[in-house]
Amino acid sequence: MENNQNNQSIYRQTPIQQNQAPPVYTGVIEKPNVVVIGNSGVGKSTLINSLFQSYVAETSIGEATTKQMRVYENDALGFRIIDTIGFEPGLLNQSKAITAIRKWSKDSIKNDDTTHQINMIWYCIDGTSRKMFRKNIDMLAHATSVWKSVPIIVVITKSYSKPERDENIRMVYNAFKNHKKLSENLKAIVPVVATTYKIDNDLNINVTPDGLGELLTETVKYLPEGVNASIVDKNYFYLNQKRAMAHSVVGASAIAGLTVGLVPIPFPDGTILTPLEIGEIKSLSKIYGVEFDKDTELIQTIINAGTAGIVAKTALNAIKAIPAVNIAADVLNGIVAGVIVAALGEGSIYIFEQIYTGQKSVSDTEWVKRFLDSKVAAGLAGNMNVIIKEYTDKLNSGQKVTMKDVMAIILKNMKFK
Repeated sequence: MENNQNNQSIYRQTPIQQNQAPPVYTGVIEKPNVVVIGNSGVGKSTLINSLFQSYVAETSIGEATTKQMRVYENDALGFRIIDTIGFEPGLLNQSKAITAIRKWSKDSIKNDDTTHQINMIWYCIDGTSRKMFRKNIDMLAHATSVWKSVPIIVVITKSYSKPERDENIRMVYNAFKNHKKLSENLKAIVPVVATTYKIDNDLNINVTPDGLGELLTETVKYLPEGVNASIVDKNYFYLNQKRAMAHSVVGASAIAGLTVGLVPIPFPDGTILTPLEIGEIKSLSKIYGVEFDKDTELIQTIINAGTAGIVAKTALNAIKAIPAVNIAADVLNGIVAGVIVAALGEGSIYIFEQIYTGQKSVSDTEWVKRFLDSKVAAGLAGNMNVIIKEYTDKLNSGQKVTMKDVMAIILKNMKFK
């Protein structure tokens, strides 16, 4: 949104005429989708009916009318409109509305359904209330958290009083400006009167529809950005899912490594961890779509850094450099084994994510070697000190420290970027 302090140029009074053709979005997908969100009673359904110039959405006074997510489209309007459950008073009702939007969004991504993916958000507020609470924007952010970068247009509905429009625009602008997550997504603020509003029947004083043309113009202007943003957000959603699965694999593998390390085997002969590391890397490569049996040079480069390579050597040297600590030898052995497996796994996650997002290729093995040397191995010395200190601090404070606690300490300190 243009940073105009007076916010005078954000809207123009350009009502859409009955026979006027609305602006048409022309982009790479068949039709983008605009989701309409707001409190119950702000006039979302009335707005939709006015834009379609026909009765398509239920409207009422005094109660919520939209009970579920609904998609509206016709040949005249170049994008679909998705009506949502309104945010009604009460935490339970608000939670239901937020959950419905979030579920809709996640299902559309999981099913790769472009007819349901969100490319723009119209956030409707009531222009007669002249209030906008932080919790309203927080609810919007929570409901649309899947779509982190999709453009937002705030529609000030029931904007009957022209003198109050500038005040309402400033109110919205300031509310979003102070919101960390949504401030950059706000693109326009458009006051509208969706349908004729009678002020006095006897004097025949009415407020006629206003601002709808401006709303359509701003929508078409930012839809190309919205289409690209939704693609980014969809990929980010997939990446987060993969990341969660990958961290679970590393956690399970590291626990297994810690358990193996507790066995009284001299650690220089700890190549017993190698099959475990290979299994860990194989599982991670599958999550990120790297072909374990095909991209052998990449995979072998990572494996070579494990128990028999730079990661293990660094871990062992780090332990030797730590002053004598009151830790049983078998526990210390287990910690070292867990650290090696966790470090290799977390390093592999970063490598595979770089490949998955297209920033690196499977053939860039020199970069992989440098990363394993400079980030994973080099970071182990400091991390090992922190892990041992946290563990001994717990022991010295009289706490009972379980292997689960040890694993939590290890994993917390094994993140690489």
